[in-house]
Amino acid sequence: AFLYDLLGASQEHVIKPKKFAQTAIDEVIIGHTNEPEYRKLQSNEFMEALRDRTIKIDVPYITKWHEEVKIYERDYSTKAVHKHMAPHTLELASLWAVLTRLEDPTHPSLSLLQKARLYDGQEVAGFTPEQTLELRAAAIREGLTGISPRFVQDRIATCLVGDKPTIHAPDVLNAIEDGLGHHSMITSEEQRKRYLELVAVVREEYESMVKHEVQVAIASDREAIDRLCSNYLDSVRAYTTCEKLPAEQGQGHDPDERLMRAIEEKAEIPESRKDDFRHELMNYIAAVHLEGETFDYRKNKRLTRSLELKMFEDRRDSIQLTSLVSSVVDPEAEQKISVIRRRLMEQFGYDESSASEVLREVADLFARADIEPEELPDQEAAA
Repeated sequence: AFLYDLLGASQEHVIKPKKFAQTAIDEVIIGHTNEPEYRKLQSNEFMEALRDRTIKIDVPYITKWHEEVKIYERDYSTKAVHKHMAPHTLELASLWAVLTRLEDPTHPSLSLLQKARLYDGQEVAGFTPEQTLELRAAAIREGLTGISPRFVQDRIATCLVGDKPTIHAPDVLNAIEDGLGHHSMITSEEQRKRYLELVAVVREEYESMVKHEVQVAIASDREAIDRLCSNYLDSVRAYTTCEKLPAEQGQGHDPDERLMRAIEEKAEIPESRKDDFRHELMNYIAAVHLEGETFDYRKNKRLTRSLELKMFEDRRDSIQLTSLVSSVVDPEAEQKISVIRRRLMEQFGYDESSASEVLREVADLFARADIEPEELPDQEAAA
């Protein structure tokens, strides 16, 4: 009986409500189902009348990273669950879900992670927005396969029933990894292996994120970075004009080449391009001044990041962050580390527990990075 009403509404644009006369309507009827159910409808010869009036529109899963985040923030934000969600937890769960839905890029210099960034509207060196549209157009079935938000929601819920007051990104990634072992929608071992590999990709992205935040927290002395930038620009200005740097007493001295290269290497400026980069920088600063404005290095993300990395490099040894992974922590080092912990909480939204956890993780990463082959036992070094 409902089918007759549906056909009449879609074809003749009239309906017959119970105990009322026929009523003319002007409408579009929208229904949704999964592909298997739609294929079942298509193969049912008794449904020809309905099939004949159906227009199929594929609606893929979300392929924009930060649009996916909004799904989980609705139900699993710190306010919603009354547990602290550490920064990047929902963000990285969303990234993994989106990566499972994307097709491997055919471009040789583009990784799957970079493709996800392009789709999210982020900048990737060497690619334009027009190329991003071309990538989307070439991947016809993209988003029609992969992991649904329901699986990620279940994995987050698994973490929430535990005793931990704070949920970290590694907790959710571990839960996702465990859930893949018995996920009913995975149809082959090859598919399961690919999804596990994507978890590893997201873990690397997490490590990169928290390392950057700890580096910023260590280097976030505004006055010190301002002085570092001033010294760098003074040297660049003297270098491009072939002058000496003024000295408080006596003769001037040459520009600090070592300082300039240390900062430029952080910005991935090769030795062969240093002259071009320095002249371009001075020309840009001059153009800003001509417009009556003051040059602010913080508006240049690349330069700001380079200055932060140089400041971090200069201060890393004095902070002794790697002492966190040892059994004994020097009181002076602990005091410096507590300052970094507070900065993480103020600048990035960590609570005390998650800030301490991140510091331990990054300290472990730094400790592992500091182990050179010659420092290993002979057998391990030989292996």
